[in-house]
Amino acid sequence: MPQVISVISRKGGVGKTVTSLYTAALFKQQGHDVAILDKDPEGSAGAWARAAGDLPFQVYPEGKQDKAMKHEVVIIDTPPNDPKALGEAARVASRVIVVAKCNALEADRLIPTLDALAASGFEGQWGILLTQARGGLGREMQLALEEEDLPVFGVIPHLVKYERAFGMLPADLTEYREALQEVLK
Repeated sequence: MPQVISVISRKGGVGKTVTSLYTAALFKQQGHDVAILDKDPEGSAGAWARAAGDLPFQVYPEGKQDKAMKHEVVIIDTPPNDPKALGEAARVASRVIVVAKCNALEADRLIPTLDALAASGFEGQWGILLTQARGGLGREMQLALEEEDLPVFGVIPHLVKYERAFGMLPADLTEYREALQEVLK
């Protein structure tokens, strides 16, 4: 049985695919046999893999779930606005990364994702990863969420390297390694 990490959010454009690719690269760097299962109908992770040409891990479309599940670690990249798909991804996961873009509007949009996670019955380790943080807003949001007893894995700053990363092997893993230390254990 693989270790499954589902990357979820009801909101699109928050960094689920970037997080999936960087998380897979981190596990691969640790020597794990890792794959990504791209459950998003837009196929962003698959498109990234095709553009890259040669990633050190497999990216499978949803129809190849059986093949993906033969790997030691499987990262599931989920679609936005599909609570059923989020629930299914959470139910098979050992850990869940809830991705939220770092601004006030996105913080409000976090609630439907947390509701879908709760409705799934998931009882494993989960946390929020705040992405695209500018200035001190990341730390402010992290503190506000933690005051509400919500677990926060960490904060990913808004950096041009993430905007330009599509189709490339994630190389500089520093921010993701620091933010996802608990997930990588």
